[in-house]
Amino acid sequence: MHEYGIWSVIPPVLTIILAITTRQVILSLLMGILLGFLVLADFQLGAALAAASQGLVDVFKSDSSAKVLLFGLMVGAVIHLAKVTRGMQGLILLLTERTRLVRGPVTSQVLGMCLAGLIFIESNTSLLTAGTVTQSLGSRYRVSREQLAYVIRNTGLSVWSSVIFNGWGAAMMAIIAAQIQQGFISGSPVAILAHSIVYNVFAWVSLAFILVSIFTRFAFPGMRRANSRAAAGVELREGATPLIDDEEPRHKECLPSASNLLVPLLAMIATVPVGLYITGDGAFNAGSGATSVLWGVLVGQLAGAVHYIFIKRLLTINEFFNELLEGYKSMIPLAVIMTLAFMIGTIAGALNVGGYIAGQVDAFISPSFAAALIFAIACAISLSTGTSWGTFSIMIPIGIQVAVSLGADPYLVIGAAISGSIFGDAVSPISDTGIVTSMATRNDLMDHIRTQLPYCFAAGLVTLAIFMVIGLLW
Repeated sequence: MHEYGIWSVIPPVLTIILAITTRQVILSLLMGILLGFLVLADFQLGAALAAASQGLVDVFKSDSSAKVLLFGLMVGAVIHLAKVTRGMQGLILLLTERTRLVRGPVTSQVLGMCLAGLIFIESNTSLLTAGTVTQSLGSRYRVSREQLAYVIRNTGLSVWSSVIFNGWGAAMMAIIAAQIQQGFISGSPVAILAHSIVYNVFAWVSLAFILVSIFTRFAFPGMRRANSRAAAGVELREGATPLIDDEEPRHKECLPSASNLLVPLLAMIATVPVGLYITGDGAFNAGSGATSVLWGVLVGQLAGAVHYIFIKRLLTINEFFNELLEGYKSMIPLAVIMTLAFMIGTIAGALNVGGYIAGQVDAFISPSFAAALIFAIACAISLSTGTSWGTFSIMIPIGIQVAVSLGADPYLVIGAAISGSIFGDAVSPISDTGIVTSMATRNDLMDHIRTQLPYCFAAGLVTLAIFMVIGLLW
């Protein structure tokens, strides 16, 4: 692979800095993409522009990327139709006035936390469900959208990375199995991963921070301002731009009914594990599950059509498809950002960002601090690339080999690699989990990132200290 030196990390770092300082996600992604292609083309502008054009086309050549983009468009239609038919209002009434399960800001956040954790089989489905349900409840009880996004996303990342029998666990077991085959470590992938998950320290620290933020209302300054604004009845910061249209669609003249949301949503959720079993592309090997998720949203739309048109007779066929298209249109900004995020991720891979960062500090690793340093490197890589999967694919093999050569605890080092991978995923503005969470909670993406940064960095520092202490005591 061609080496680009320090230029490997400049495009993703530039993207992150611009996104945080300007709050303009699309501009930041475009600048990072252009610089990345310039580096790859040895700074020949014509070749870089040609490569960028081809890179845009290549996004849609990738099956998984195309399916995720289609999922994003279609899920917008599911949400839009639930609003049009007053399904959101019905669910709020069910949870608050009929069952009394949710009685205020604390229980609405706990519900979001539970949904994000319990639907661990697929990340996008988890974020969509938790965000869609709790955003409306948050508005009712004046919980800021930023707070809900922080709770949902970080709960999800912590749980998904700690469950063995889902797509995340399958991917990690496949990576560990390759190291077993090469003779670097012995045992079964399941047993090794199960032992290592205990040391997924960032996940446990993050969950502790989330619980503290919910039950004590402790907040860092940025989140405190967002919470105060929401408490005053102002849902969005002045000038904020949510990823999907924040205006409520016109409602049909019908009574609020939770079934108008739950029927398509539950059909979608139920289809995903069935699709994973049939295709074998998620929980049972290292695939992404993109096909199963797409199946789920298609079934959800079909279930919605039957429910709205034939069972409850709320919409005519023409009205249903008109509203369906309105829902697709509302998701165009999300599709643009996701497409650009896929491109910057591809560029990061071509520039070998992970390999460069890992190589620069490889010589400084000592047995006592091996886990702490692996964690720090994984943090840097995942922050730069916006992907936890890509990061642990790089760092788990490196961690195992470093642990073996230095005589460090391999389980501790694997746990550190996983922890660092999800740290960067949690704070990176180019991560797909951040984009989907912001969409589901109707947030401005950069407001979500900026308000949760202090929590994640604080949890990261605590995690780093824990790895250092464990390393010294081991």
